[in-house]
Amino acid sequence: MLARGMPVVEFFRGLLATGPSHSSGRQMSAHFSARDLNITSIVGPVGNNALHAVGNAQAIKHLPGAPVVLCCTGDGTTQQGEYLEAVAEAVRTQAPVVFLVQNNRWSISVKTPGQTFFDLPNGPAKEFMGMEILRVDGVDLAATRSAFETAVRSTRTARGPTMLVLDLERLSNHTNADDQELYRSPEDIAASAGRDPLEAIRQSLRESQMGETALTQLETQLIAEVAAAAKAARAEPAPTTAGAAKAPYPTELAARRDYRGDPKAASLTMREALNAVLHEHLSKNAGVTLLGQDIEDPKGDVFGVTKGLSTAFPGRVRNAPLSESTIVGTSIGRALAGEQPVAFLQFADFLPLAFNQIISELGSMYWRTNGTYPVPVIIMVSCGGYKAGLGPFHAQTLESVMAHTPGVDVVMPSSAADAAGLLNAAFLSGRPTVFLYPKSALNLSDRKTSPDTSAQFVHPGRARTLVEGNDLTLVTWGNPVAQCMLTAETLAAAGASVDVIDLRSISPWDEEMVLRSVRRTGRLVVVHEDNHTSGFGAEVLATVMEKAGGPVMARRVTREDSYVPFHFETQIAALPSYRRIMDTCADLLDFDLAWEAPKAETGPTPIAAIGSGPADDEVEIVDLLVKVGDTVRSGDLVAIVEATKAAVDVQSTVTGVVTAIPVALKDKVAVGAPLMFVEAAAGSATEARAITAERIDEALLKRRPSVAAVPTQHAQPAVIVGVSGIAATTGSRKITNSDLKGNWQTRDAGDIVKLTGIESRRWSPRAKPCCRWPSPPLESCSPSTSSRSTTLISSSPPPAHRTSSRPRSPAASPMHSRPAARPSCRPMTSMPPARATSMPWRRRATSSSTTPPPG
Repeated sequence: MLARGMPVVEFFRGLLATGPSHSSGRQMSAHFSARDLNITSIVGPVGNNALHAVGNAQAIKHLPGAPVVLCCTGDGTTQQGEYLEAVAEAVRTQAPVVFLVQNNRWSISVKTPGQTFFDLPNGPAKEFMGMEILRVDGVDLAATRSAFETAVRSTRTARGPTMLVLDLERLSNHTNADDQELYRSPEDIAASAGRDPLEAIRQSLRESQMGETALTQLETQLIAEVAAAAKAARAEPAPTTAGAAKAPYPTELAARRDYRGDPKAASLTMREALNAVLHEHLSKNAGVTLLGQDIEDPKGDVFGVTKGLSTAFPGRVRNAPLSESTIVGTSIGRALAGEQPVAFLQFADFLPLAFNQIISELGSMYWRTNGTYPVPVIIMVSCGGYKAGLGPFHAQTLESVMAHTPGVDVVMPSSAADAAGLLNAAFLSGRPTVFLYPKSALNLSDRKTSPDTSAQFVHPGRARTLVEGNDLTLVTWGNPVAQCMLTAETLAAAGASVDVIDLRSISPWDEEMVLRSVRRTGRLVVVHEDNHTSGFGAEVLATVMEKAGGPVMARRVTREDSYVPFHFETQIAALPSYRRIMDTCADLLDFDLAWEAPKAETGPTPIAAIGSGPADDEVEIVDLLVKVGDTVRSGDLVAIVEATKAAVDVQSTVTGVVTAIPVALKDKVAVGAPLMFVEAAAGSATEARAITAERIDEALLKRRPSVAAVPTQHAQPAVIVGVSGIAATTGSRKITNSDLKGNWQTRDAGDIVKLTGIESRRWSPRAKPCCRWPSPPLESCSPSTSSRSTTLISSSPPPAHRTSSRPRSPAASPMHSRPAARPSCRPMTSMPPARATSMPWRRRATSSSTTPPPG
């Protein structure tokens, strides 16, 4: 690094973790980086940098001047899987990288001879993966220089990788916490001390024309230079902050307005919209590359997202080896060279294979280099279930795991417009982004967007309200949006209005929108298909409980703490289904819910279209092998359809006569749609139809009755009993008007006193507010039809129990002119019995609940 140009003072800055150091005190002392010197960041998990080196070499391979990349590791590191993947990828792509192995025969306390690819049990290896292994004694300065020249010249000329093993000695303990005398013999330690490269260099200079005097002077000057650097570093200030893990968004992104396309011209599905956005950025930015499995034509990704792109941009849209860590690791290397790579992973279930690169490298790189090395990698991953043919290892989402990674944006659109807008934003943000797209939403016809995808934009961190309501807040993202929308529609028909919020962006997420809604509704249900325990819904609920400022009833509807089964009906039962969401919401809204199954189908039996696998949402009719009036038997071939992966034979599931064929050749129909109808013959058994969607039963909702007092029958004559007095218990916390003014944006604390004559009130957190806020206090209270507790308590908004700090006259009270039968939000003191008997209220029983019924 000194030869590269790194100043001596930087070594002491790193050691002392000073503010001016390369990482501002974030990296450990030996982990350097220098953007201006093209030295990329070193990290603790050894071997990770090898994939970066290969990606970097791939990016610079065709640049003028034939630059090369040097990747330095120790002998122990060479056994890391990602190092071996890096060497393999360098050989496959002929990346111009020199792999330098510093071999001191120790991996901390473990001996490495006979345990590496260059030193096998039967002796030294001559080559690895087709590369010749060059060797040199690192103590010999002249021989080392010559070996380096050979390796670099070979790489620079052939534009392919080379490997050089440098045999050295470990001259001290691995770290200051290590004691090598515990595992090395005294003879071994003494022998290694006799092979100090510094002493060899000193001896070489003595034998040159320099002479002993000049050598002594040089050493004295160097010692003084190092001492001065150490003194300067000690005088430097300490870091003032740990630093933000995420880079700030560019000004252009922050100022841009959201645009979700023209709904009147919606024609592109999510799959088509993603393809169009990728095509646009490949067209306008030569630094955009795509790497993933099966993404080249003719396949164009298992779901067709990249179809046509490798044909349009040969060499820049490339199939990767079957290794997620290689895909992500080399993409990071390309980003370090200034490109903007897109890494495609087939399923979210395979994210763990790349997690080391995501959490250790992608998320931390900007932070640990103090902002000098941004890594704008976009990782595109299909995710989620709700699709026949999926199962464990092909149907997870894992957004909570990704959101737990500092430094990485995580988004999950549910519509074509949001997919296009969020992908455009990811390209513009300059931040690493994990882009999770639900495979079951890729071809939905009811969530299309307009063709102007290049103009569409959705700011990360902003949610979208799909339905507005006042009784309950329903927060979701990804696949369950469909079930939540159906739930809101069903509840609306029963008289309960619901806010449905699609987060769209998981990290960052829209706390403000969710809190604003929950403060209005007082009820929250979060729905997601990730695991229940530690799912992102728990983060949403925790934040709401911390910041809502009042009582909230909250629930989660999630996937069970298990895996997604292959059997479709049990898959739906494990995931957040319409039925489970309805059950939860109905209970929070005080509805009794019963379910009525749909009546059995009558008439001709439909023969449905089928696909070749879970990637198929629609198929094309290739051939119809029967016509109306033909007799078919169960198992007969009746049609051929073209799916994503292959042509598929469709067989009859019943014996009978074909009565109708509603499709024609070349038609494209949804999987599960009827191709024809067959009138079953008498006594013919019908094979069970494949279930490809959740069965939607009819929800029967009935508002739960209020708990009413039951009159007690006595032998004596009935006696009208009046209220002897009404009292309330004050809350434990005193709330002033200054505490409330944020909820009443147009008035200050003085205005509230003028309107109400009240300067403070008591607050208790154990009951729901009787009034919506910010409607004017008191005047918005209406007689309750419920016989539940008359305790009226509010959180931040309307005061529950009022205690004025100054006397109030009846004329000053806004309640003075109100009808006596209208209940007040302020406590009333006990009245003399004589007055009480004349009051027009009957005694009512109260329940222990303090929550008024919805509506």
